[in-house]
Amino acid sequence: MDDGGSLMPSLDVSALTDEERPTGVWAAALLHAIARDEAAGRRTQRLTEPRLDTWSRFRGRLTNADLVALLFEDAAVIHRVPFDPAALGGPIRPDRLPEAAADAWIKAVASLALAGPGADYVTEQARFLGLPTRMARSDLHVVKPHQKVLELPGTGGQLAHYLVTAHRDLTLHDNFSIACGAWQELTLAGVIALEMGAPHSDFATRVEVDDFRKTDHPLRQRTFDFVIGLHPDKGGRFRIEDQLAIWFPTAKVLLV
Repeated sequence: MDDGGSLMPSLDVSALTDEERPTGVWAAALLHAIARDEAAGRRTQRLTEPRLDTWSRFRGRLTNADLVALLFEDAAVIHRVPFDPAALGGPIRPDRLPEAAADAWIKAVASLALAGPGADYVTEQARFLGLPTRMARSDLHVVKPHQKVLELPGTGGQLAHYLVTAHRDLTLHDNFSIACGAWQELTLAGVIALEMGAPHSDFATRVEVDDFRKTDHPLRQRTFDFVIGLHPDKGGRFRIEDQLAIWFPTAKVLLV
C-alpha cells in the first residue's frame, strides 16, 4: 500500500534550530498523540479542554512549556516509550524546548484532525518523524491470536498497526515485539501504542542492527511465527537469504 503527500496537518517545527529540531519533532508528535487520545475519550481532557480552564487555574507562573513537560511526565507512568526521553536514546532535551514553540503548538491543537482515520494518522506521524511509509502492507499474512510476530527495525510499528487494525483478535502487547533502531522509531511505536489503547509499550525496544548477530540477544532467544519488515528495495536493512533465515530459522519472514 503506497501513499502520497501529506494527509492531515501536523504541528509546525519549521522555526526550530537544527539543535532544537529533534526535541521539537518528538514533542510535537507526542502532543498530537495526547490530543488525539483525549479526543477519543481515553484520557482526561487537559490539552484539548476548552479554554484550558484547569491549566489556567493551576498554572500560576508556569509556562506552556511546563504544561508540555507535565503532560509527558504523567503519560510516561504507563507508556515510558515514547514519553520518557531516557528510554529513547536520542538527542532529545526537553529542557531546551522553546516556550514560543510550546505556545504555538498548544494554540494549534484545535486545527489538528483528531478524529481522522487511524491509518492516515499513523502514516502522517511516521512521515513527520522522517520514517518510510511506502510498504506493501496488504502482502502480510494473516496472523492468528496465538502467534508471535517480530517487526524489524525501520518501520516503528507501522506493520503491527496494520495487522492489529485488520485483525481485531490481535493486540500489540500480546502478539508483537517491535524492534526499533532509532529514537524516531521508538517514538512512533509509542504513538501507535496510544492509538490502539495498549496498556503499556513494553513490546517496543531499542535494538541496534548488529544486535541481531548476537546469538544471546533476547530477541534471538525467542521463537517467532513471523518476522516482518521493510523490503531492501524500499530501504530495508535486512535480507532474507543470508541474514534473517539464519537468525530466525523457525519463522516465516516477510519483507514488504
